[in-house]
Amino acid sequence: MNIEEIQQAITRLSPNELARFRVWFKEYESNLISIEPNDSKQPIEHILKRLKGSLKGSGALEALVEEHRKESLL
Repeated sequence: MNIEEIQQAITRLSPNELARFRVWFKEYESNLISIEPNDSKQPIEHILKRLKGSLKGSGALEALVEEHRKESLL
């Protein structure tokens, strides 16, 4: 999934789903900013696993994880 597909998916969210996504993404972003890149105590996989439940079944987390994987291969 690429960024355009993610953007399109986000535009199709209902107002309630969009509000849930905003809450989740704000928490996700704050967790990414709060860890150091070489911090072995809390790897990104651990953070993603912890946040997964907030959007369970929506596919949004999987899209973001896939995008992260693609970016890391560049």
